[in-house]
Formats: sequence, structure tokens, C-alpha cells
Amino acid sequence: MLQPSHRGIYEYLWSEHKYCMIAISVKAFHGMAERLGRRPQILNWLRRLALLSGEDRPELYNALLNAYMHVKPLLERKQRHEVIETLLIGSSVAAELIYQHALAYKEKSLYGCRLFFRTSRALCKFWDVQDRPGLWICFGPFQLHLTPEQVFSRICIGSGINGHELKERLAALHNGISSDELLSWPAKLCEQLYDNNLVALPGRLAFLHPRASLLNCETDSALLQTDLYTAAALVLEKLWDSAEFPDEALGRLPQHEAFTEAFNPAFVPEIEWQKDFSCDEAWDFIAGLFWQQKSAEAGHPEVTDEDSTAVRMQTTDQEIDPEEGEHGDEETEY
Repeated sequence: MLQPSHRGIYEYLWSEHKYCMIAISVKAFHGMAERLGRRPQILNWLRRLALLSGEDRPELYNALLNAYMHVKPLLERKQRHEVIETLLIGSSVAAELIYQHALAYKEKSLYGCRLFFRTSRALCKFWDVQDRPGLWICFGPFQLHLTPEQVFSRICIGSGINGHELKERLAALHNGISSDELLSWPAKLCEQLYDNNLVALPGRLAFLHPRASLLNCETDSALLQTDLYTAAALVLEKLWDSAEFPDEALGRLPQHEAFTEAFNPAFVPEIEWQKDFSCDEAWDFIAGLFWQQKSAEAGHPEVTDEDSTAVRMQTTDQEIDPEEGEHGDEETEY
């Protein structure tokens, strides 16, 4: 399901990333927040997010302290003392302990906090918005929603393993496995899990994203039934995922030649390709929406190109409330 760009979606995505920005610097945090201000600069925000994902985190202690405040009211005195002690000893141990407490006490505000995830993968994706389960992929001019069943199927197809084996591995990941055990899994499977934002790695242990309701999916995998425009979006997603340097891809329109070469079943095998899929029409759709978004963010008058943008996208979900984001409406001390 495709939707036109909606500010609330990106504020929700920001709520997952903001503690990572605090870990870099107060300046990075404020700079990213300002890009989603009165006139949101979403494409610029996505590009900046990718660039900062590779930065050092000299303020990680402060970021973890902010995350700790979410679970602090739920902990006993001994547990609080243990967290503070680990924060003083080492951030990786503290991060794992904080995330384990979040899982144990069902502190949902930290489920998708990117302090506990692999930083450079799936930056523009998150699981669930309020009561709509699934994976959201944020492209800037539009977003794509995939159901848990669709994600389950594309992991099977992309990794080459059957549904029963995938469900067993996801169940193990749900309970927590060592990072060494995760590294022993098939490389294609790990790549699929990371690219679908499914693996939290707060320290020595790896966990399945708590919002990813994949364990109830049927074990049968089937090709995704899509229209041309959804296929175009999935090609763009794969181009971003496979880029060597995320900051050179995320939030950017790929070169026409690169898009044309990627528009085929071998590059995106999880969908059922129709004979009448037109690469030129798909490119016009993607390029038209990026052009409109860039023009709008530059303050230019809105111009509608009906040939490229009058497509079958569902109406933006106005029920999405940015105040219901990953960290709610609680303000950070920054």
C-alpha cells in the first residue's frame, strides 16, 4: 500500500532516531529536529540521517541515560543501581541491560529505539504505527506499508529458506541469541533481517524487533501481488539498501540508468512481475514525485504532473498521531 508523504510518519521515524542524534551531539539533535519543523525538509532530513548514521557517538552515555529514564520508574532499587553501575563501566553492557529491562517490562517506547539497532541498515523503515501492524518504508515523497505476511514472504524468497525454518529462527531470535550465533546464520538471511529492521543488537545478545508480529504468519511464502507503482517503490528500496554508502543513496533519486538496470525480477525477486510493467512509466512515477517533493521543500508553487503522479496511492492516514511516536510526547532534556 502506497501513501503520499505525511509529516506524522516522519515524526514517528524521528522518534526512533533522536537518541542516536543525542549520542552524537546536541547540535546534531537540534539540526535534525529543525528539519522537521514548520516547513519539513524531508528529503534533506533523510540524507542527513544517513550521513550521521556513520558518525562517532561521544555523547552515548547521555543518550543511554535518556533511554534509561523510560524504564527507571519500572525498576526496583537494586535494578536501578545495577544500570547506573554498568553505565559507568561501559556503554555496551548498559545498553543491553536497558533494552532487556524494556522487553521484560514491556516499555514500548524503547522497542524501536535505534540506539539498540545496527545503525546503518533500514534507516528509513520502522515497524507499526499505532494499531496498523507491518513495516513502513519512508521514501520522502511517499511511503509504503507492507503487512507482516508480506515481509515474511519476501524474507523467505530473498534468503532462500523455507517458512518453517524461518519461523524457528525468528522464535529463537525472539527469545534472544548471542551475536556470535547470529553471525553463524546464512548470510542472505541475516541481510534480509537487517534490511527489514528486524534485529535489535544492544550488546552481546540479538533480539527480534518486538513490534514485528511475524511469529503468527503462515509458513507458506508467496510472491507479492503488486501494481506497477509499488514495484517501482520496491526497486528504489532495494537500490537504497544495496548502496555501499547509505548517505549517497538515502533520500536521493537514483540515476535513470541504475533504476533501469534494477527494474527486473532478478533484482527484486519477491514480487510477481507482470508482462505489462513499464520501466519508463515506473521511472516517470518515481522521478515525478521526487521532483514535486523537492520543489515543495524549496518553497516553489505546487505544480501537478498528472501523467506522473496521478497514481493509485491510498489517501494519507490522517489518524496517525505523531504524539504517539516511539517515545510519546515526552520531551528530552535536550
